[in-house]
Amino acid sequence: MHTHTVETKRLVLRELRNADVQPLVEMLSTPTVMRWLFGSTPMTANEARRFINENFTFGKQAYGLGVLCTREAERFVGFAGLLSCRYLYEDDFELGFALREDSWGKGYATEIGAAQIEYGFKNFDVRRLLGLAHPRNTASLHTLEKIGMKLFKTIHTEERGPRCIYIIKGNT
Repeated sequence: MHTHTVETKRLVLRELRNADVQPLVEMLSTPTVMRWLFGSTPMTANEARRFINENFTFGKQAYGLGVLCTREAERFVGFAGLLSCRYLYEDDFELGFALREDSWGKGYATEIGAAQIEYGFKNFDVRRLLGLAHPRNTASLHTLEKIGMKLFKTIHTEERGPRCIYIIKGNT
């Protein structure tokens, strides 16, 4: 069976392993990490496990969330991936990344974000990719701009609250 990975100079985005579940549960229950993610509320252990089971499909298939580790030491730094979405009423993919607090400020989000754009256009027949971030999450907004995405509009989602939608178009 072919497994999918995305590799950058310093990072590897790979499929979930059993050893990753506990660090992910801890990350998803950390208030500072969750401040701008999903519904802005830390998850309980059961909510986190359900979220992991439903969304961490990358590796076994070409999209979904995967575990983000340093390439050299395989140190867990967070998660990232491409999720199918319909925020603009079409079948799109949203690229996303979330990092543990001790991995902030190292350029990891920019590195994996750029790699996901390249991976998305190479592996899927899509004309654009989306990136969503909370309007006050200045670090993520800056990262989306840095990787070439342009602000399209701001929406309010029931499950995630307000979100700025950024778009990057492919060469189609």
